[in-house]
Order: sequence, then structure tokens, then C-alpha cells
Amino acid sequence: MITCKDISYSYDGLHQDLEGISYSIKDGEWLGIIGPNGSGKSTFLNILCGLFKPSKGFVTLDEELISKMSNKEIARKIAVLSQQNSFTYSYEVKETVKLGRIAHTSSLFPSWEEQDESAVNNALIMTSTDKMKESFINEISGGERQRVFLAQCFAQDTPYIFLDEPSNHLDLMHTIKILDLLKELQTKEKKTIVTVFHDLNLASLYCDRLLAMKNGRPFIEGNTDIILSEQNLEDLYETSFQIMLNPKTNKKVIIYKSSIL
Repeated sequence: MITCKDISYSYDGLHQDLEGISYSIKDGEWLGIIGPNGSGKSTFLNILCGLFKPSKGFVTLDEELISKMSNKEIARKIAVLSQQNSFTYSYEVKETVKLGRIAHTSSLFPSWEEQDESAVNNALIMTSTDKMKESFINEISGGERQRVFLAQCFAQDTPYIFLDEPSNHLDLMHTIKILDLLKELQTKEKKTIVTVFHDLNLASLYCDRLLAMKNGRPFIEGNTDIILSEQNLEDLYETSFQIMLNPKTNKKVIIYKSSIL
């Protein structure tokens, strides 16, 4: 379980970007974080996985203070896909995915074992990046690169997977394929998944629970079906919505209303 207690955060030390948030993420659930731009979604995600240090409060990961854990200890438990993935050197695709196994090494010059090779090859196949494994990361498209970094997360093989806009740069086919894979990992392997979503229909389709944020604070949270009401979304985004039910999936479909059409 991941729990935060009374956390606050400021980028510049003057303005509070997050303020007084206490929250718990349950093991084995898929939590979606939604809200308008600038509401603190990505900042909150980065604090939960130890990338940012809160100016106040604390985060615990499986009852251990995340601030007391080493980067490798955190990486053995949480795989993170950031909104902006950068790379210093242009590695081959497979070499990039192999970096996800560093968390499982215990020495400066680790040996490469069969389970490492298997984890990397499976991750390449899962993300349909196996055909490009010898290509260089700077020579492929943004969508292909996103899939490579997702493969790196899968190769890391952690109980927690944190993703900030995982569909960023992906076409519709690969978006659905990746999210279906994540749902399968959640269902079969009991992975805990935390995802920042801008697309409310994807959040509706995949998330068990939603945390809606506004102005650096939790606005409302609860089961996805309850949170996704027209009134809640209108209050959150300050625009109009219409919600229908998909008879095949029994999931809510969110229609964005235009003020001029």
C-alpha cells in the first residue's frame, strides 16, 4: 500500500502547488488521477513514487518511509513512465529496455541472467517493439519511443506501475493494446496501477477508482462510476458534459459539449 500524509509541495518555495493531501492507494487497484491542467496531477504522482520530495508531510511505501529508501529500493517496487521521457545517449531499443533490469542487480558490475533476458524479451513482445530492437532510440517516432519506455517499465517487473499520460503519442490501436495489457497485469498478477489521465473515456474504461484534483488539492474521489457524473465533471472542469452508458461494456461514455456547436 502507498499512503501519503498531509503532503504539500512548492516548485518555487512561494506558491503552494499541492497542499495538505492525505491519501491511500489500495493494493491491486487501478487508480486514475484526473483534473484540469495545473491541478497538480503529475506533481502528486511524482511525489508518490519518490521523484519529488514534499516540502511537508510524508509518503510510505509498504509501511516504509519512501524518503528513507534508496533509489534502487524504490525502483524494485515502482516502475514509472513519466510524461516527458528523456535520454542522454542514443541506445538501441533493446539496450534501453534492459535498463529496466538495473533495479534487480546487487553489484556495480552485474551478471546478466536468464530471467533478465526473458523479462526484456517479453516486454519487447508485449509492446510490439521486438521488431525494432536493434534500432536506435533517437531514430524512431515519438509513439514508438513511448512504447519502448513502456517496455522498460514492464521489464522492471514491479508490483506498482505509475504512468503519467501513457497514451501520449500513441495511436488508438496501440493505446488500447497497452491499456489492455495493463489491465491484464492488474487482474492476473495483482499489480497496482496509478495513471494520470486526460482522456476521461479511457479513465472510465480502465480505472477502478478515481481521484479528481483541482487547484492542488483533492476535489473528489471514489469509485469510477460514482465520480463520473455530469455534475461532478462540470464542477471539476467548469464546462458541460453529457454522459451515456455503453450497453456492451456497461461503462460510462463521456461526451464533451461544445459551446458553439
